[in-house]
Amino acid sequence: MVKICIVLLICASAFAFASAATIRDRPVVIGKPAVVPATAVVQTEKDFVPILKSVAERKDDGSFVFSYEGADGSYREEVGIVKNAGTDDETLEVSGSYRYLDADGQLIEVRYTAGENGFVPQGTNIPQEISLAAKAAAEFARSHPVEVEVK
Repeated sequence: MVKICIVLLICASAFAFASAATIRDRPVVIGKPAVVPATAVVQTEKDFVPILKSVAERKDDGSFVFSYEGADGSYREEVGIVKNAGTDDETLEVSGSYRYLDADGQLIEVRYTAGENGFVPQGTNIPQEISLAAKAAAEFARSHPVEVEVK
């Protein structure tokens, strides 16, 4: 159970990191309000994007699958599989992907896996060095397991 909590925490943290806008897209605020150029266009209302397809299923063991696709071409899909259910070695292995057009009209696509050995993202907006480092860390963790004792 502790491993599942740790894996879920890592997955949630990693997904938040991967999904967030890059730092260069955000104004920096240190002690005073950020200054936004007068030429900046602020969009106050977003266009409604119809959902063309949506699937969400959850099994009793905690495994799940969900996906959706928007009329603008955006999509997200994720599958979570519980391994060794009901044992001390129970883990949740997650894989997924998402796609959208960024503010500059560039297609952003990200694929990821997350599990007991970490989060490994690969995508058009993720520098290859980060993907390679994450993959190497996951492979290291896989080949050097650490036993966690719960008291």
